[in-house]
Amino acid sequence: MLSHSTYLQKVKDLKKKVYDVSLVDLKSNELLCLFYTISANILTYLPQIEKSKHFNLVQHIQFHRALSTIDQYCRKKLENTIIDDPAMTIKNSKNNAQVFVTYHTGSYRTFILLLSKEQVPFCLVTQEQFINEQGLATQQLYKEFSNRDDEELEILPSENPRLLFELMNRLKKGISVVFYIDGNTGVSSKSLNKNKNLLKIDFLNHHIYARQGIALLVYLSKAPLVTAIAKRDENLENHICIKHIETKKYLKDLSRTEFINTITKLLYGELECFLLKNFEQWEGWFYIHKFFDLNKNLMIKQKTNSPDHNQIFPTLVVSDQLHIFKYNQENFFLVQTKDYKIMKITPSLFELLEYFKIPIRMKKNELLDTGNQITDWPVIQELIDLNFLKQIA
Repeated sequence: MLSHSTYLQKVKDLKKKVYDVSLVDLKSNELLCLFYTISANILTYLPQIEKSKHFNLVQHIQFHRALSTIDQYCRKKLENTIIDDPAMTIKNSKNNAQVFVTYHTGSYRTFILLLSKEQVPFCLVTQEQFINEQGLATQQLYKEFSNRDDEELEILPSENPRLLFELMNRLKKGISVVFYIDGNTGVSSKSLNKNKNLLKIDFLNHHIYARQGIALLVYLSKAPLVTAIAKRDENLENHICIKHIETKKYLKDLSRTEFINTITKLLYGELECFLLKNFEQWEGWFYIHKFFDLNKNLMIKQKTNSPDHNQIFPTLVVSDQLHIFKYNQENFFLVQTKDYKIMKITPSLFELLEYFKIPIRMKKNELLDTGNQITDWPVIQELIDLNFLKQIA
C-alpha cells in the first residue's frame, strides 16, 4: 500500500510524465498510432470537438487512466471516496445478491475495492486476458481490503460458454455479480453484425455493438440491477454514484427480447450521459473502435461525374477522416481514421493536403499552385477518388 505522501508524489510525477510531452516528442510509431487511434475515436463519437484540441484531450484521457492504477494502492483514497448510495445498496448486498454493472470511468477500480472493504460477497466477470495479466494483483488487493487472507476473489472469464448458468447459480447463493459492461464484446469469430449476442445501438454520434448477456441474466434471474459509475471532481477526489435500475415494470410488460433490448440500451445510456460531461474520464477511448463497423471501402475509388470543361467545382477540402502530420523534415504521415491505418507520405502530398485544409475552388484541368509545387487536375481527381479530399457545397 502507498502512504498518502507517496501517493501525492506519484500523482505529481504522473502529471509531469503525461503533460510535459508534445506531439513531436512521440518518438515511436506505436505511440503515434495510439494517439491517432484515440483521436479518431473521438472524431467518430464526438465530432463537435475540434481536432486541434485532441492532443490535450488525449493527455487528459491518459492521465485519468494511469491515475486509476495508482489510486487502487492508496487506502486513504478509498476511505475518502464519496459514495452516493441513497438506497443503501452496498449495505443491502451483504445479504441480497445484486447484478452490479460498472464502467471504465474515473477511478473505476475503486468500486471492487469498496465491495471488498465492505465484505460484500461477489464475483467478478472479466476477460481471460485480464485474469492472466492482472489476476494476481487483483487477488492481493482483494485480500488487503477485505482482511481475508485465506480467501480469494472469484474471477470468472467472460469467454466461458457456460457463464450464464454459473452466474445464475452464484446469484441463488446470495453472491453478487460485477460486470464492466464496456470492456469487451465477448468471444466470437463472427463479425460484429453477424454476432447474435451483440445488439447494435446508437451511442453518442455513432453506434456500437453491445453485449446483451447482462440483460439476459437479469431477465432470467430477476435479480436487482444496479449501476455504479466512478468519477473524479476537479480536485481529483473520487466519487461513486450507485443507482438502482427499476426492472419490475419492464419484466411485467415486455417480452424477453424487448426486455433485453431495452435494458441493454438503458445501461449504455447511463455511460453515454456520463461521457457527455466527463468524456476525458473514460478508458474506452483506447478500444471503442472494436465495437463498431469499420468502413472497409475507404480506399475503393468512388465514381464521380466529370463536369464540363469550364464548370466550377464545388469547394474542395481535406477529408475529416484524415489526420496528416509532420514528424520531422524527412517523415510525414497520414492516418485514415475509418480503418485506423497510418502510412508514410511524401512531402509533396503532405503539402498538398495541408493546402486543402482551407476550402479551395477549382476548375477541371486547372493547374494548382501551392507556392512550392504545381499540381495538375488528374492528381486532384485521384485524391477525390480516394476520399482524401471531399467536395462541399
